[in-house]
Amino acid sequence: MLIYNKLQAGALKEWNKAVWSLFTEIGITSYIDAKAPIVSAYKKLSNSFLKSGRLDAEYYQPKYDHLFSELKRFKTKTIKQIATPSKSIEPGSEAYREKGIPFIRVADLSKFGLSEPAVYLDELEFKDTIRPQKDTILLSKDGSVGIAYKVDEPVDVITSGAIVHLNITDKEVLPDYLTLVLNSAIVKLQAERDAGGSIIQHWKPSEIEEVIIPILPMANQIKISEMLQQSFSLRKESKRLLQEAIQIVETAIKEN
Repeated sequence: MLIYNKLQAGALKEWNKAVWSLFTEIGITSYIDAKAPIVSAYKKLSNSFLKSGRLDAEYYQPKYDHLFSELKRFKTKTIKQIATPSKSIEPGSEAYREKGIPFIRVADLSKFGLSEPAVYLDELEFKDTIRPQKDTILLSKDGSVGIAYKVDEPVDVITSGAIVHLNITDKEVLPDYLTLVLNSAIVKLQAERDAGGSIIQHWKPSEIEEVIIPILPMANQIKISEMLQQSFSLRKESKRLLQEAIQIVETAIKEN
């Protein structure tokens, strides 16, 4: 367990280094509202509803104006310019099985990976449903919106319709870098603005496509990506050692 804890700590350290590197380059955190200038929330109709189609006051908070003002300091692209989004399915609870293809819902998704799901789907019935491929980024759009995780290799799972698949088409953006930005305050604030005002948060695919991503120079992206890859490598090794320890204990119990 000592080695396991050390590897987990090392993984978290590398992740935090990547987060800090992104922050030092861009300087945007979730506390941007504290830096936002105190101005009147009044906006002309031509610069509010007629432009965005939104009437809720929360959408026009000064912190969001400040966010987009800060992003203008960088080269930026929208998600639809960077990646192709694909939506999976929502089969309904009547399709759930105890065995079969793992069915990943938002509760099973975190920025660090996929957990063992509670339900499965029939393999034959859903054989043509999309699966995550190498470097696919899984992004939650319902409930806990804005959780992003990149898969390192094709995974034989089916995700719910509340999770969007993003497959990068732009060579100027590395998958690991985009994943970290998606998990950062830069995108969290945009998701908060888009999905705000709802009892159950819902991020529309059309809104996701318009999310603005700062594009750092490739050298910076590579540096950040290497930190993230090291983090996940340590995390993977710690899980392997933990599984080995569990098997040793289980074998010892059987032999006794």
